[in-house]
Amino acid sequence: MLSQTVAAGLRDAISRGEYQPGQQLSEVKVAARFECSRNTLREAFARLTAERLVERIPNRGVFIATPDRAYIQDLFRARAAIEPSGVLWGDFSDAAALVELTESARASAARGEHQEVSNINQRFHRALVAALGSPTLDEQMGNLLARMRLTFLLVIPRYPLLHADHIDGNVELAGLIARGERRAAADLSHATLRATCDKILAVV
Repeated sequence: MLSQTVAAGLRDAISRGEYQPGQQLSEVKVAARFECSRNTLREAFARLTAERLVERIPNRGVFIATPDRAYIQDLFRARAAIEPSGVLWGDFSDAAALVELTESARASAARGEHQEVSNINQRFHRALVAALGSPTLDEQMGNLLARMRLTFLLVIPRYPLLHADHIDGNVELAGLIARGERRAAADLSHATLRATCDKILAVV
């Protein structure tokens, strides 16, 4: 369905940080961007509302979701359920590339390319779930990544080193996967997600 394609496009745009939490969406501009009818767009908005990426406010319009404490806690509980599962049971046929990806964030951070560090972080975490080979879980992770981006955009002004602080941990996690130490890697993944949630909640 075209509405699913439009919803996917909007979801990806949110994941890339193209929209800010609380930003109002113009139906005219979004429909023009995705070359779809207003009815198709409204169907896409309904889907994204169910995914908690946008919210429709009566008599005002459609807005990008603004994460609150409950939203953030739910997000990290979901991540803590599926990411360690990917680490434990996923198929990492090229684990060395995963290590290389996480290590590349160090050079980006040194150059002050904070957006690229964030992008690398997202690619790494998506790869953990993609390793399970489940289209259903991959779609769910796409939703979680978009919700992650909204959360990060909200807290970065108060926690500017959020992404840089996780580079070493990501490198360690990728290294454990590459060495086949899956149980230790899964435990680290779960513990890191819980700790990150607590740090974010402390500044919200």
